[in-house]
This record gives sequence, structure tokens and C-alpha cells, in this order.
Amino acid sequence: MVITIGDGHETGIAMRRGNRMRQWAAAAVSTTLAMTLLVACSQDSDTPDPKSPGTNGQSPRSGLTKPGRPAFDPPMRFEGPGIELMAARQPSTTSGGASRPAVTLANGVAYITAEEGIEAIDTQTGEPRWEARTKNADDKGDSSSRTSPLVSADGKTVYAAWNRWVKGEGTAPGRAVIEVLAVDTATGKTAWSVEVPAAPSSTGLAASPIGAAEILAPQVIGVDATTAVVTAADTTYAVDPVAGTVRWKKADFLAVVLADGVVAGGERTGFREGRLTGVSVASGDERWTISDAKRPARVGPGLLTAVLGAKTLVVDAAKGEQRLALDGGWGCLHDKQSLVLCSGSAGSAGSGRGIAVFDAASLEKRWALPDGSGRNVPRVSGFWHGAVYGEVVEDEGLVLDGMTGQDRETSAGVAPTEIDQFGGVSFGTGRPTFYRATR
Repeated sequence: MVITIGDGHETGIAMRRGNRMRQWAAAAVSTTLAMTLLVACSQDSDTPDPKSPGTNGQSPRSGLTKPGRPAFDPPMRFEGPGIELMAARQPSTTSGGASRPAVTLANGVAYITAEEGIEAIDTQTGEPRWEARTKNADDKGDSSSRTSPLVSADGKTVYAAWNRWVKGEGTAPGRAVIEVLAVDTATGKTAWSVEVPAAPSSTGLAASPIGAAEILAPQVIGVDATTAVVTAADTTYAVDPVAGTVRWKKADFLAVVLADGVVAGGERTGFREGRLTGVSVASGDERWTISDAKRPARVGPGLLTAVLGAKTLVVDAAKGEQRLALDGGWGCLHDKQSLVLCSGSAGSAGSGRGIAVFDAASLEKRWALPDGSGRNVPRVSGFWHGAVYGEVVEDEGLVLDGMTGQDRETSAGVAPTEIDQFGGVSFGTGRPTFYRATR
């Protein structure tokens, strides 16, 4: 049984095939009954009306008394029934990294960059906690690609951005803007919002993505004490949230990391030409460059990757120092603790899949696959708190120990991409679905 959340209307079986479906059938019946009761209880007279005064278009949920649920750090096994997060599903026209669902998990809540604003879904009940809507409508008037929201390190604020259209009034013409929201995760109240005038690419090449993820949709890259860094269509904006103004903007520059006062990313210098660049978050002035490095991607706090010739570089975002060089094309992930994992082609010839795990501080290698033992190399889906999630055979999720590379769970249920202590989100079927952790 799948519970559909968001803008979809589909229900049905979304779990793995064969024996796994039969094993989970009994659990699905009892859990469905429990969730039905929770939904009924949540729709009481104490629930605020989204249109009532003082809610500012936001609809927090209240009055739910839930028993504690088991937490696993990190989780090893995932089971259903699943909660479908339909509002996080991307339009069918997106491609590459842009097809990734627009959802971020944090402490039992799925934060979704939905069409109309940010939605917070309680992953225990499947019920909305709150919804914070944008002021303006979609600039296209239909479904558009979106990126996953950014949750602050302390978990208190969630940020997201959208392409929006401000209607003309009188003689003033309509205009395209990037609307940015910062929302309190506890209450769903908007902490601040900014409308940034959308600026086209100076070269007219904005339809050709600079970054490795191929994302052109608006995205909040990072926020410090005075500045929010936002990207859209390969233009980067440094926004003052208090004044609601743009401090500086840089066209044909895609920021991917904000670290220690430096905004780092990729800059287009010509057709199929580019470099890696770090600029001051305060002024936009150049701090460092790496010539001919392309396809930037965020790794984690203070680190990004780029392709230079036949190598993948791992670079310090604040200083521009090359910390690591790997032969071939690799994508890297941070486990939100102390490790960095890179997966991709095993060697400069791209002869096969490979995984390498490094200490995040020193970038010293801890282990790698293949290792000569004959073990299969999994396709990595996610990396969280020292656990590597992936699969060797389709629909057979497994978990490796991030410190040693050894198998920790060979029947994980699913191969999630987004993970927290309560479960994970998988979108192997094209439908982003949350599955609860059971071990």
C-alpha cells in the first residue's frame, strides 16, 4: 500500500517485487489502519484554516499525539508501506541530475520544494506538518523543474527558491523573478522572503548547464550571517535577506558551495570552455581560479569537485587548493559526518565501476573497490553517517560499512538516496517514496 502525498492522486503497490511484497503484506494492512486513524484525528477543529488571518498562506498541523518511533544511526533495513511524496516528483521533461526529486530528509521530516511552496511532511504519519506558500505564481503557469530545499546545519530553517512571475499592474509590465523563502522548520512561518529580478545569461548559453548535475532550476546554495547565495539558469546572486536586495550577481557562473566567506563554482568562459572559480561572498571579487576545470559539483562542507582533462579534482572551496585527483570521471558524496565517498569509472580508461572512501579532513584513502578480491562493486545511491547505500542487482538494496567497505546488510529492502535516522527516500520507480527504517 502506498500513501500518496502532494499533487498526485495515485495509490497502489510501490514496494519491491516477488517475496518482498508477500512478506510486507501483513504489515501494510495494520499500518494502513493506523495511518487512517491518524489522518482522521488530525482533521479536528484545532487545525488552523490556511486562509484564516495570521497564517500568511501557511497551514501548520497541530494536535497530533504520536508515540515515539525507533531511530537507527545509521539505518540498515527499510520496509513498507511507503509514503509517496508526489509533490517532490519532477516534470518528465527534466534530465540528468535535474530528475532527482525535490526533497530533503531531516530528523523525521521530508521537506519538499513543491510547485506552490515548501511542504513539510511528517514521515511517521504521512501527514503534512505545514505548508509555506510563495507569494507569486509559477512563471510558466504549469509544472516546472525544482531543486531540493536546503536545511540549515542546526535544523531550524529550510530554504528554497522558485522561478516566479509578478503580474503587471497599470502601466508597469509583468516581470520574471526568483522568489526565495526561508521558513522556520518548527512552525512553518516564513522567516524572510526575497524577490530577485531574474537576469539572463550574458552569453545566451544559459540553456547549456555548467554544473555536473545539469540543474538550471533556482537553488539556494548556502546562507551565512548576512548573505544568501542563490543560483538560477547559471547565474549566481548574493542576496541580503534583511534589505531584500541583491549585493552582486555573476552571469555564467554556477555556485555550488559557500564556505568561509567564499562562493565557489564553475564559470563559463566560452563555448564549451570554462574554469573553476572562487569569489568573495561579500563583494563577488575573484579569490582564486583553476583554468580549464569544468562541471563543478558540491561534495560537502568546504569541498567541491570538477573535471580537468581526464581527471576528477577534489578542491578546497575557500582556498582553491587541489586536495585530490582521481583518474576518470567520479561523483563524490559527504556522509554528513567525517567521510567522503567517490564513485565512478575505475581508472582512466573507464573500464568499470569503482568506489573509493576518504577521510573528509585529510582526504586519506580508507578503502576502495574493486580491491582484487573479486567482490562486486555496488551502484551507490546514498551515503549517510558512515553507511554506503546501493545495489549490485536491481531491486536488491544493500549497505556497506563506510569505514571498512565490508558488507553490513545484504537485504536492505531499498537503495535510498535521501536518508535520516528514521528511514530513506527511494525513487527507483520514478515515484519518490519514503520507506521507514526497521533496523
